[in-house]
Amino acid sequence: MQYVTQSPESFYGTPQGHVCATLVGERMRWLWPDLHGLRVAGMGWAGPCLAQLDEGGGEYVALNSWATDTRLAAHMGSLYGVPACQAEITGTPLRTGAFDRVVLVHALRGRDNPLPALREAARIMREDGRLLLAVPSRLLGGSRLHGTPFALDRAFTRRAVRRVLASAMLRAERWDEVLFMPAWLACRSVRGGRRMDVAGKVLCPGAGGLLLVEAVHDLYSARPLPVTGLRRWLARAVVPQPGAARRM
Repeated sequence: MQYVTQSPESFYGTPQGHVCATLVGERMRWLWPDLHGLRVAGMGWAGPCLAQLDEGGGEYVALNSWATDTRLAAHMGSLYGVPACQAEITGTPLRTGAFDRVVLVHALRGRDNPLPALREAARIMREDGRLLLAVPSRLLGGSRLHGTPFALDRAFTRRAVRRVLASAMLRAERWDEVLFMPAWLACRSVRGGRRMDVAGKVLCPGAGGLLLVEAVHDLYSARPLPVTGLRRWLARAVVPQPGAARRM
């Protein structure tokens, strides 16, 4: 039976939401097995995943931008066991280079231009820091994630992820994927979801419903500006125009 919960603050309070956060958090922990002594920030609605990453020894804060309940936003101090506050993702009140790790979950929802959010995440991340982005896959990701908040997030192909990260001067280094089966089936139990994901990685690699992308700073990955106008100007300056008289 499918469930229809959509908003992050209500979905992650359900048993299915807890299973979903556990499955995603386990794959994040595989990418980042040791966060002892590191400062970790979550942007968008990353609190449930940060709770799965938190094994003690690190400093965590969740910057939530999707709290539709005004009472929740006003009294937000700790959610899912993680210190949290309400903040706009494109203008966080944090100093530059304050965090070793940054996690983005539901961070690009409803944004035609994801660059401001990614650039803000890159700003608060140290030069040697790492960013972890969770986005739905364009390959049937929306249909398989129906009933979860990920179904309303912006979906990407791997090529599109690389392109948008490059525009924010970031470079994708490692990839992982989760939720190969429809979420209403995969999120019934943690054990069943794990088995489905293992089978999906073996039988259909690259077909996960949710992409996890680890990225780092890369100042040389920005896309260059077009120079076609310069080429036309040089052509007019160097190549004589037809019919032009040559002066002695």
